[in-house]
Amino acid sequence: MRPITAMARPLVAASFVVSGMERLRDPRSRAEELAPSLKPIADRVDWLAGKDPEMLVRVQGAIGVGAGTMLALGKFPRLSALLLAASLLPTVLAEHQYWTEDDPERRETERSLLLLKGGLAAALLMFATEPRRHRRLAALRRQVHDARTRAAVETRAMRRQAQAEMRQARREAARQVRRARREARRLAKSSGRAPVTVKR
Repeated sequence: MRPITAMARPLVAASFVVSGMERLRDPRSRAEELAPSLKPIADRVDWLAGKDPEMLVRVQGAIGVGAGTMLALGKFPRLSALLLAASLLPTVLAEHQYWTEDDPERRETERSLLLLKGGLAAALLMFATEPRRHRRLAALRRQVHDARTRAAVETRAMRRQAQAEMRQARREAARQVRRARREARRLAKSSGRAPVTVKR
């Protein structure tokens, strides 16, 4: 997981967990706010007809707490992000119809909330469609990294060994030169001639 994604998921999930806990604790006040906006949708959708608004608020709160916690922990992030987006979109469409407001200040507030929650839904959809990192690709990348590390270590070891061998060869060459000089001086003394100079 990338560091930015690891930090962003809990921040996005926090609002859902907090609001979900509030809805589970006190669903009645939220149901009273939601009932007028929910009625036109419930009349069109069969499975919502006759449903208790408090029960729908509790379901939405449970989804917010459960899926939000999973998203924050990185467990089933795609599924949890899709669940949160699905629970958010009906609320956005039902509650923040700023074009129906007559008060300019109220209209501005509702429009800001609509854009804010729309951006939150877009962030959730981005989490839900985040490309998977294939396990084989991740294993291959680890193998390449390990091979590069081993190659670097072996190269350093070979370089140190070559330097040591070069120093040894130089010392051996210096000993050979000294031995040759001594041998040349000895021969020169024994023959009575001037010693031959051995160049390095």
